[in-house]
Order: sequence, then structure tokens, then C-alpha cells
Amino acid sequence: MELLFDYLGFLAKTVTVVVAVMVILSAVASAAAHRALRSPPTGHVEVMQLNERLQSMHRAVEEAALPAAVVKRRRKADAKARKQHLKEEARREKTRGASRSAEAAPEPPASDAQEAQTAQAEVPSSEVPETRTAQAEEQAAEQAPDASDAESATVVESSQSSEKATRRVFVLNFEGDMAASGVESLRQEVSAVLGAAAVGDEVVVRVESFGGAVHAYGLAASQLARIRSHGATLTVAVDKVAASGGYLMAAVADRILAAPFAVVGSIGVVAQIPNVHRLLKKHDVDVEVHTAGRFKRTLDFLGENTEQGRAKLREELEDVHALFQEYVANWRPGIDLDAVSTGEHWYGQRALDRALVDELVTSDEYLARACQEADVFEVSWVVPKPPLERLAGQFASALGTALGKGASRALEGLLDRTTTGGLR
Repeated sequence: MELLFDYLGFLAKTVTVVVAVMVILSAVASAAAHRALRSPPTGHVEVMQLNERLQSMHRAVEEAALPAAVVKRRRKADAKARKQHLKEEARREKTRGASRSAEAAPEPPASDAQEAQTAQAEVPSSEVPETRTAQAEEQAAEQAPDASDAESATVVESSQSSEKATRRVFVLNFEGDMAASGVESLRQEVSAVLGAAAVGDEVVVRVESFGGAVHAYGLAASQLARIRSHGATLTVAVDKVAASGGYLMAAVADRILAAPFAVVGSIGVVAQIPNVHRLLKKHDVDVEVHTAGRFKRTLDFLGENTEQGRAKLREELEDVHALFQEYVANWRPGIDLDAVSTGEHWYGQRALDRALVDELVTSDEYLARACQEADVFEVSWVVPKPPLERLAGQFASALGTALGKGASRALEGLLDRTTTGGLR
């Protein structure tokens, strides 16, 4: 019993500290939000080529298993190949520039050509046979394609074809919460990608979300719809969960990828409102709610709820559910809505059986394959945080880790003592 009281005392202290820290962090976040409202948002786009990162990781693992001399020779060969590649790129760019300059060069005036033809026609052919023959040869030589020009044209065509053959894949990340606060970064990232993406390029969005507010996730889904409207291929990858509002976003994609045990679905709507009216009435506390409009307030947290208000709220939920189903059906017409719109969720293989997803594969595997045939770029919108917010975040993280370790040790000690006592 004494051990139990000690543990409860420790738990109470822990809760007190956590609550105090949460109050402080809430105050800091509130002040930061007020500053953000007064000043326009600032941030910048960061782009990382995943091909280079993946190759660097592979090279590091390979070199760890090779002798130092072999690693040195390989790095020297890589540097030489990289230098040669840069030279080739410079030569191709020079050739393309020369080709563009030649196309832009003006043709000789028609009057000069006509005067030259008239002058040749006035001279008798018997007097200057050699001259006419030489002129004809010169004209033929000018009209005939030069070998170097043909080679340059071949280089230009091959470089252009190689440029067309190299497709691009842009990777975005969305981690959702109840308010879908990540949509603020998503809208900036989509705008940045659409400024560079062409028809045939692919945008992969890794979505992780349990869902949340309807209007917030509706905006997030609309951002992904912009990619489809632009003509780029949209792929959504779900490694852990895309439920409710998260699946509302995923449904927009041309293809949905899911890990074998990813949670997908939950096409439903829920509203949960606590009511403390009876508690207040018990203590003789009255709450007055005045509205203008028959259904301005359906259910209330403090006031007394009515059956009419409950019926109206259920009607609103059914309407939102219908909108949800219509949106999913619009983007995925082959889905059986009656079977999947029950509010249930399914894991990877079961979701594939119900056509909620198109392929079972992790985003890591999919992007690794894409790096072998395309240039893959990860795009992220970064907003710098003020020093005070960064410090508060670091403090909260460290405190959470320390409290978690302390609670874990206390629980282990409690279990250890209980087990030992049982064995006695």
C-alpha cells in the first residue's frame, strides 16, 4: 500500500508539472499566433534531390565494406566522371545556344538574290562556263548539309530527346492533425511545384492523418485537386494512416499506395458535444443562450438540449456524409460506396480488396524505384520559428522524454516489487 501511495504521489507531481508546462507553452503559442496575424507569413521553399541522397547512402554502405585503396580509386574515378559529365553538359549547352542563334539569324534580302540572278542571266553562257560551274558548285555546297552541322544537329536532337525522356517526380509530405494545420504549408508547396511541373511529371504526396475538421480537410483536398487540374500525375502514399479527412485527401489521387498495414477508410462523420447542463442546474447555475435564427444553435455545451436540436444536428451530419461520399465517388468512380461508407476503416490488404487503394507498397520502396528512372525532388515549405518558440519546443521535448523515462522506471519498479513479493 505504501508503494502505491508513493507511485500516486509521483503521478500527481508529474501531472502538475505537465499542466504547468502546457500553460506556459499555450501562452507562448498564443503570443506567436497574434504576431503571425499582425505580420504576413514568411518562409521559403527547400528542395532536396532524393536521387543524390539515395546514391550517397548506397555509396557510404559500399565503401564501408571496401579497402581504403579501392575507395580512393573509386572516388577519383567518380570525380573524373563528374568532371567529364560537366564538360559534356557545357558542350551541349553551347551547341544548343549556337543552334538557337542560327535559327534567329535573318535571311538575306530578296532584292540582293534577284540582282545576282539577273547579273548571271546577262552574261553569255559560252563566255564563262567555268565561272558558272564554280558558282553552281558553291551553291550546291551551301545547300548541302555540312558534316559538323549534321553532327551538331544530332547532338541537339539526342540531348533534347534525353531531356524529354527524363521525367520528374516531386515529393510532398502532409502530416495532419484535427485542424489540418499542415494545409498552410501544403498550399505553398503545391504552388511552388505547379510553377515547375509539366504534363507528364508526377507529384507524390505522403499523407498521414486520422482526419479532423471538415472545412480544413476539404481545403487540403482542394489543394491536391489543383495538381490534377494542372495535368500532372498525382500519387498519394499512405504509410501509416489516411482515415476520414485523410482519405478525403487521398481519394483525389490518380493512384493510392498503402503500406500492408496502413489504416485506410473511415468514410463517415462524427460530432461529439459534452453537456454539463444538469450539473449546473444541480448547483442552481442558470445559463441563457439567445439566438436569432431557428437553427443557429442545435446542441449546446452549457444549455439544455432539445430533441429538435438533436434531430437537426443528425440531419446536418447526414448531409456532410453525403457530400463526403459524392466527393469520393467523383474521384474514384469504381468504388462501392455502400460497402465502404459505413465509417469503418481497413488495413492495407483489406482496403485493396475494397478498391480503396490501388497498390500495396511503402513510399520508401516506391520512391527508390522512381529514383532509378526519374529525377526525384522533395519539396518542403519551411517557416523559421522565433528563438523563444524553438526554446520552448526543445524544453517541452526534453521534459516529455524525461517524464516518460521517469514514469517508465517507476512502473518497472512497481512491477518488479510486486512480482518479487508474489514470489515470496
